[in-house]
Amino acid sequence: MDNIVFIVQQLSQPRCIKRIATLYNDSAIPIKVYGFDNGLYENNLKNIPFPIYEVINRDKTANKIKKVIFFVKVIRKILKENKKTSVFYLFGFEIGVISYLLHCRNYIYEEADVSAARFKSKFIRNLLLWLDRRVINNSIFTVLTSGGFKNYIFENRKIKKSIILMPNKLSQYFKENDFELDKTIGYSNIKFGFIGLIRYPNTIVRFAKIIGKFFPQHEFHFYGDVERKEYLDDEVKSYSNVFFHGPFVNPVDLAKVYSEIDINIVCYDTGSGNVNIAEPNKLYESIYFNTPIVVSKNTYLAERVKELGVGTSINASDDDEIISYVNSLHEGYYDNVLLNIKKIDKQTLIDNPNDLVSKVKEVVNI
Repeated sequence: MDNIVFIVQQLSQPRCIKRIATLYNDSAIPIKVYGFDNGLYENNLKNIPFPIYEVINRDKTANKIKKVIFFVKVIRKILKENKKTSVFYLFGFEIGVISYLLHCRNYIYEEADVSAARFKSKFIRNLLLWLDRRVINNSIFTVLTSGGFKNYIFENRKIKKSIILMPNKLSQYFKENDFELDKTIGYSNIKFGFIGLIRYPNTIVRFAKIIGKFFPQHEFHFYGDVERKEYLDDEVKSYSNVFFHGPFVNPVDLAKVYSEIDINIVCYDTGSGNVNIAEPNKLYESIYFNTPIVVSKNTYLAERVKELGVGTSINASDDDEIISYVNSLHEGYYDNVLLNIKKIDKQTLIDNPNDLVSKVKEVVNI
């Protein structure tokens, strides 16, 4: 094989940058990167550690049909202009399915979001799961970012190709730059925070509003871009103890961001089915930066948080439950959580790409 051609659904996504940088730096494999960009996470594209062959701007306001048509047109062009001896590394379900349907067969597939889980219609869900299984079973191998994905996609069906489980841990940047945040929580003035793409108005923004309305002694801090401007309405903006800090650079700014909050609110809306089976990077970031985490009940993430003893799970779509949780916080409430966090070896929280690099080297005969 000559090279690896990356097709990235969202070029500025930190996980994708981390993965490409790892293979670029550690494998000595020639790479070519095509990335779609819709204007989110733009700060992450500063000082990107690998060459980008083409940035493909797309309209994030386009409806689903227009978006798919655009992807088909661009991906067909990418497949045609690269050699048949290239290995394609496909990020995301839409990129994977479209490439497969356009007869791309020499590919590695990475999935961090199971699209089928978003749909209530059994017919649509089953159709998307069937496509997902086709893409996985025809890949050279597949990378999944959550242990909850494999059982959901395959249930008891046979898996024909190897799958590497790579939870979305911290960038190897933290292997070279160690940050020790020795935290104590000031319970009389707790700084709650949300870090990342601001969405989920029914849970995350709801939590911020509760803090703003009922708990003037506490604060809520947002760090990151907002997916849709309407998510941050006039009410949440009106509270003097709710703060919006805007975009940050991942991973360079993470230590500073986490140093400014006490408790990480990661209560994603379980109405989006993918939330129930995902294992987001906020779990590993929170542990690394000694920050208790609050997540949504009855999710795979809640199971992991309970197993590790690093936080709490609540139903953040219920005002009374949020109020009850905040009222329950008292001096020493999270002492055991902070002790459990400190017992975890930090090196286990950092992405270990050895298995992936080895497999990729086998594919391209290096």
